[in-house]
Amino acid sequence: MNRGKREQIAQAALALFQAQGFTATKMAQIAAAAGMTAANLYVYFDSKLAILYEVYRPWLRAQLDALGAQVRAQHGTHARLRRLLVGLWHDIPGADANFANALIDGLAQRPARAEPSSAFLNEVEVAVGALLRECIGMEHGARVLCGDEAMLSRLIWMAFDGFVINRRLGDVRDVEAVASLIAALVLDAGPGGPPNGARNAPQTAAGARAGAGLAA
Repeated sequence: MNRGKREQIAQAALALFQAQGFTATKMAQIAAAAGMTAANLYVYFDSKLAILYEVYRPWLRAQLDALGAQVRAQHGTHARLRRLLVGLWHDIPGADANFANALIDGLAQRPARAEPSSAFLNEVEVAVGALLRECIGMEHGARVLCGDEAMLSRLIWMAFDGFVINRRLGDVRDVEAVASLIAALVLDAGPGGPPNGARNAPQTAAGARAGAGLAA
């Protein structure tokens, strides 16, 4: 199959998805933007969702790579974990005209008998888990409360979906307060108090209330 044609279609679709969203974008529009007929488009992709996966994967991978660099630049376990959560729950949902929402739309419209997207979800959870290890594993003594990195990664990524939807609804309340609260809960304070990076974390009652009130 002509790889160049697939890339041409993907780039045309990406521009349309970012400009007008997944639902409003029609296959005929993608075909026209790619310089081909709609019938020819189906030679390369069997559905609009398949095209979305083609463009969403590298987009999200680039977003996670950039976030990883920001996480590594932080000093202290709490600061790293907080940056990870803010990036996943605020920055990426709002990037490129809320492009992350396109996948939510696409999955909501997927036929019930369609192939599951578990491979893609597993790929993302592995990437989040790797970043989580970098956040927590760079200082001795910090450990995850739940003891199960895979489950924590899944929980963090499930929350991502909620924050994407909130972003679409215009709910942009203080995600940073939520991230600070969750980071403090995840990190094991132990009998001697919070880990090094968490001692300076903003944990006022008002901040905790703001975090608890944000529906994800």
